[in-house]
Amino acid sequence: MAVVVVAAIWQLVSWTEPSAAFTVIERFTPNLVWRVKTEKPLVALSFDDGPDPEFTPEVLAILAQHGAKATFFVIGERAARHPDLIRRIRAEGHEVGNHYFIDGATLRHSDADFLGYLDRTERAAGIAGPVKLFRPPGGVAWPRQLDLARARGYTVVLGSAYPHDPAHPPMWYIRWLVEKNLGPGAIVILHDGIRDPSRGIRALPDILLAGRQRGLQFVPIGVLLASGSQALRTGTGVQPLAREASSRYNIRRGNRRLQSRRSLR
Repeated sequence: MAVVVVAAIWQLVSWTEPSAAFTVIERFTPNLVWRVKTEKPLVALSFDDGPDPEFTPEVLAILAQHGAKATFFVIGERAARHPDLIRRIRAEGHEVGNHYFIDGATLRHSDADFLGYLDRTERAAGIAGPVKLFRPPGGVAWPRQLDLARARGYTVVLGSAYPHDPAHPPMWYIRWLVEKNLGPGAIVILHDGIRDPSRGIRALPDILLAGRQRGLQFVPIGVLLASGSQALRTGTGVQPLAREASSRYNIRRGNRRLQSRRSLR
């Protein structure tokens, strides 16, 4: 009976994601970034499992319409198949993160295999400093694997607004869960590379509108980290490098648009 109760509580917390739960989780996982403490009205939007030749362009078009920027955590083998999409993501002012080389768990991989897949994704997606971001597939990895990623200069990032879109919940739930947790420092997780991300993509305009109505600006995770009071969790003290990364962007509070400085030249 006790097991059933615990399981029910876990399901409730997992699918409602109350803010208090993250306060507890953060205490036990100090080397993971779930959200960022910031006084600025910034939210990070992220997309996992791409790039996908059908759905990634749809996401990019919506982001462009709303003047929003995001981080795309890409799977290495897909990045290698679609280098044009990786170039487009960057050209439109977004950020690319490492989501491992294959679409599968890391748990059965040796340390050597883990590093090999991490490095292959880095090469395929052209990931370089000053800030490198890693999100383990499925949000799960052994602690030693996360240590290896940090030793490679990565900051390990999860999120604080994840509507479980790979499970294909109704669109109202996706909007509700994300909008409920939208606030300064939040990190939203959606997908552009799962089998059918259409519900999350259809919910995206409403999510962006809700953020804008609250005075929030959607930025890449690197920019959000640079705005925060917490240090980057790489163990190498690279907070100044995050600020360097964010210096490529010009945050205009007046119209709440994020533009690449390059586009202003």
